[in-house]
Amino acid sequence: MTQQKPHIAIVEDDSDQLHSIEEFLLDSGYSVWGAESAEAFYKGFTVRPVDVVILDLGLPGEDGLSVASLLKSRPEVGVIILSARDALNDRLAGMRAGADRYLVKPVNLRELAANIDATANRLAPRTAASGLDISVRAQSAQAPAWVLAVKDWTLSSPHGKQLKLTTHEFMFFQQLLRAQGQQVSKRELSDHLFGARAQNGAERLNLLLTRLRKKAAEAFAEPLPVKTLHQIGYAFTADAQITQDVSRLH
Repeated sequence: MTQQKPHIAIVEDDSDQLHSIEEFLLDSGYSVWGAESAEAFYKGFTVRPVDVVILDLGLPGEDGLSVASLLKSRPEVGVIILSARDALNDRLAGMRAGADRYLVKPVNLRELAANIDATANRLAPRTAASGLDISVRAQSAQAPAWVLAVKDWTLSSPHGKQLKLTTHEFMFFQQLLRAQGQQVSKRELSDHLFGARAQNGAERLNLLLTRLRKKAAEAFAEPLPVKTLHQIGYAFTADAQITQDVSRLH
């Protein structure tokens, strides 16, 4: 029986290189999609999980090392850094960030495909936790819950009112809801939202939550169930779900 090809995401800000790699892999039988920034990748990944990420380092905004560090916690996802940076320190930084392999541009595309297959062979199987409809707190069928929809990037209150979220706002709630009511440290949230090298992460989180509380007061006419643990982190204190689409709940 022929083994199924791994699903691939390419994160590359050079559109010509992105399309060249994407076209080659599609012709080779892989399922592929591309993103030109970390933010675009995060949004795509929630809807279309992949097995292997081909990752450039010099991305606009959040850099590739930050993305690799985040993916380190996902043993079912392999990371191949593909960068023009060929210095030893860059290679070491990439491996420390969690990359499985580090290739230097320009790369022979057949060699890239061989590295993809070799990386995919060592991966842990994708589990239900990688899916999109994740219930993050036990709740009765009748109990209303807050709902985070990954397709539309919205947070809905138990009364059905919706709030449209920015990238960082969505990522903030996603981390809190996955913690199932447990506290999430400011350090973990800062690394996830802004990157491990970001400065003033705690202050930026405080500002983000202040804006969220104001937006929620207008959208929901009720306070957000987010508890601030002074100098420690935050926790989402109400029943909640992460789902692909709010319409699936109806």
